Amino acid sequence: MLPPLVTGDAGKGASNRRPGRKGKRTPARRSRGQPGRFHVLNGFVDGVMATLPRAAVCVWLALYRDTKPNGLARAGVADLAKRAKCDRSTVIRAVRLLVEGGSLDVVRRGGIGRGPSVYRVK
Repeated sequence: MLPPLVTGDAGKGASNRRPGRKGKRTPARRSRGQPGRFHVLNGFVDGVMATLPRAAVCVWLALYRDTKPNGLARAGVADLAKRAKCDRSTVIRAVRLLVEGGSLDVVRRGGIGRGPSVYRVK
């Protein structure tokens, strides 16, 4: 067993706190007003995933992984098709299913010269 750490002030009743931390609070990790990422993921897995085809689940998960802290994800249809290992038309159909089911919102449609589409994952 190692001996206790002794500082120069140990005999004078000094505390074991690190210097510079007295009275300071640590910042909160996240506000309680917004649901966390696991709350969104658990809601999708528990309530929606079983009702969707495989391609729609793959598209939602790819977009969920790309979601930034502001809640938006940017991705093109071709990129989603490549990552979900399915056809472009299947991805378009999957996005339509997710939008109709309320699991996804299309914030801005992309295109040639406009860049990728922007989605809000719910």
